[in-house]
Amino acid sequence: MEPAPVVFAPTLDPEDQARADFYALLARLYAAEPDAALLASIAAADELVVDEGNVEGEALAESWRTLIAASAVMDAEAAAAEYIDLFVGVGASEVSPYASAYEKTPGRQPLVEIRAALTVLGLSRQPGNALYEDHLAAVFATMRVLITDTGAPGSFTLDAQREFFAAHIDPWVAACCDAIIGRAIANYYKRVAQFTKAFMAIERDSFAIG
Repeated sequence: MEPAPVVFAPTLDPEDQARADFYALLARLYAAEPDAALLASIAAADELVVDEGNVEGEALAESWRTLIAASAVMDAEAAAAEYIDLFVGVGASEVSPYASAYEKTPGRQPLVEIRAALTVLGLSRQPGNALYEDHLAAVFATMRVLITDTGAPGSFTLDAQREFFAAHIDPWVAACCDAIIGRAIANYYKRVAQFTKAFMAIERDSFAIG
């Protein structure tokens, strides 16, 4: 029997891996209600360590600690009910998780533009995925792919990440998070939205200087 060839798989920089992991987590939290296993996984996560004086880093660490604590005490059935009330609803949801609900610039069509951008990148919605491409979960999942390139780091450039973020996430994500935070029924997802805003602020500044 011939020995199996040795395959050296490229690895991500730890910072990029952490970014990809956060995008994956947020994509999952906004795509569907969290189950008990997901809540337990977040509750068991490590806190973030940031340099003293890093204001935005401290805000991210604090919002992450708050999300960990909330996950530790959140009942899965209550979280599911909250998700349905916020993002699905009966007749109309409390909050829209779609870019099209927040883009008010005349002539802009976020869904059409995101689909065009995905085509250029060689990406597309997976079969069986019911979420439109301008859903918050979908754009976060796209960022994860741009960072990790599904196992082949380097195929997508930092510029591709920066351009997708600037065009298809940054213009509306804060307004969406504020809408969630401002809803009286938001309990667990208020913490999710606060962490999302803090993470997006870090991403925005990193792309600005990167």
